[in-house]
Amino acid sequence: GIIGIRNEYEFRNRAVSGHQTKDMLEIIKREDEDVKMTRTLLKRADIIHISILGNDLLLADLGQIILSVVNEEPDLLDGIIEKSAENFAEIVSILKGYNPDATIFFQNVYNPVFLDCDLINAEVRAELLSRDIPESDFRSYGAIILNRLNSIISDYLTENPGAYYIIDANSEFERIYQEDSARGEELVFVDCIHPSNEGHAVIADLIQSKLEELKLAKKKTAVKNYKELRIEQLDRLYSGTVDVSKITKLIIKAESCSEITEIYFDAVQGKLPVY
Repeated sequence: GIIGIRNEYEFRNRAVSGHQTKDMLEIIKREDEDVKMTRTLLKRADIIHISILGNDLLLADLGQIILSVVNEEPDLLDGIIEKSAENFAEIVSILKGYNPDATIFFQNVYNPVFLDCDLINAEVRAELLSRDIPESDFRSYGAIILNRLNSIISDYLTENPGAYYIIDANSEFERIYQEDSARGEELVFVDCIHPSNEGHAVIADLIQSKLEELKLAKKKTAVKNYKELRIEQLDRLYSGTVDVSKITKLIIKAESCSEITEIYFDAVQGKLPVY
């Protein structure tokens, strides 16, 4: 919703938490049966943004997949990648059939593996440690797996130039993690799967940059509206815990949406909103 508010778009959200590529395929193949009107909206949209693939991996037990990579047993991961790639290609084909003129964004998948991450259960964690693989290396194995998954998006685009644009959440989340690991971990919700509020904002900033690059959004309008949104939230939710006047002045001076995001979330880090 942040992108729609910033740019004064008419927008609809048809995301379903937990859905895999097979579930998305089922939904977009359906005739319109209810007020959601998903197929009609896809046919009429100027811009379509999709975040998919992550659950194909995460719902298949990431810990076991990491263990299979350590054991050099590729069948488990290869099977997931093969089926996901097949579903992904069909999703793109259907979307192009519905709306060949739409600008399509596919967001890739960030690495959610951190120390004490619940995605790796105690049994797998103990097994990895028994192989002299320290917990500090778990994330690197997650990266290997995520790179395989994200290659579905990049490889398809290489074979079909211009089919869509990639929103590279993986690289941006990793860049932030390398610069500030504490902030990097804050980009992912406590379930170790979904983006946190800040994570969503970082992704929105990536989308914003791409929209501006493609001349589909005006930076001046987006920055103005985003400043108003964050200042209103500061005043409404954090007036008792944050120096609202000071942070508001910093936000007003900001020159980009990403700068506003960093100022806002630095200020509210560790503070509970008051509803």
